[in-house]
Amino acid sequence: MAISDVIKERRKNLNMTQSQLAEMLGVTPQAISKWEKGIGSPDISFIVPLANALQISTDVLFEHNTLPNFNLKWVSLFRKCTLGEASWEELVDLDNEILQDYPYDVTALYRRVHDELYAARSKENDEEKKKWIWQAEVHCSQLIDKHPDFEGAIHKMVEIKMLKGEKESAIFWANKCKSRDDAMKIILHGDELRLHKQKLINKKLLELLREMTYPDLGSLRAAEDIIKAVFFDENYLCYYDNLMMIEYNRALYYDKRQDIDNTILHLYKALDIAKENMIRGQEKGIFTVPVFDMLSIEDEPVTLIIQLYDILSAQPPNFEFAYNTEQYRMLLEDIKSEYRK
Repeated sequence: MAISDVIKERRKNLNMTQSQLAEMLGVTPQAISKWEKGIGSPDISFIVPLANALQISTDVLFEHNTLPNFNLKWVSLFRKCTLGEASWEELVDLDNEILQDYPYDVTALYRRVHDELYAARSKENDEEKKKWIWQAEVHCSQLIDKHPDFEGAIHKMVEIKMLKGEKESAIFWANKCKSRDDAMKIILHGDELRLHKQKLINKKLLELLREMTYPDLGSLRAAEDIIKAVFFDENYLCYYDNLMMIEYNRALYYDKRQDIDNTILHLYKALDIAKENMIRGQEKGIFTVPVFDMLSIEDEPVTLIIQLYDILSAQPPNFEFAYNTEQYRMLLEDIKSEYRK
């Protein structure tokens, strides 16, 4: 008896509704329904609470459930396949055996597609290769029909389309993925793939720096160290903005502690960075560090001095302590004069 059947039988024997069982476990009734249909399985963290709710031991819950044994067998056979000690056809046969007992198990359905593609790649004969790809496509389509939001299945469909030489169709499926950027790695090759990965690194690096740039000296130091480690040649391009905002947030840190000297010191450092950006120019160009050697800046240049002035002169002021001081007023004048140059 599968675990799905045990859950359903015990719940009914206890005259308990799916909603009542769901409330006891802190899950939705839909989750209970999926467990009982074999579409999904309870997370390991629910095993003990589930057994308690059904008034049985965990041993009884798993007594007739052969899926864990099948999983161990699959892992062992997969390892043999990768070492060349077994054929991928044998692994597909095991997948089909598992699916006879657990026809709705998502992992088993996914593994079958996965293993059929490995079988396809192992074939030198084009006709045999095509047969396995076609088989994988049929099963992948069925999996997507049953689980349209399953990202892993959509990724496999992208892979299948590329194996068939259908790049446009692969892109169509990649666009359906929430993780489109990862799906595109299957499609792109050579310099296209390298550029794609560099764009992803740049995007994630900017997101990381934005999260780290707040008035905390430790986080700001770490953010600055990251920028200077990546751009060791000091060709910062669009990252001048991040460096300027690091100094701005350091100034905020000291302003909240009513330390006027350090507040003004770091605001002038922010101005120096904005001036360096203006002198060197944020023209459209290519980074020169290896990690971004194919990446160019497509956005229009930003005048950081104007940006800095707008932030510092905004109302209500962010610098509550320093704002009404003579040093702050002089700083604003210096920023204006720099821009006029």
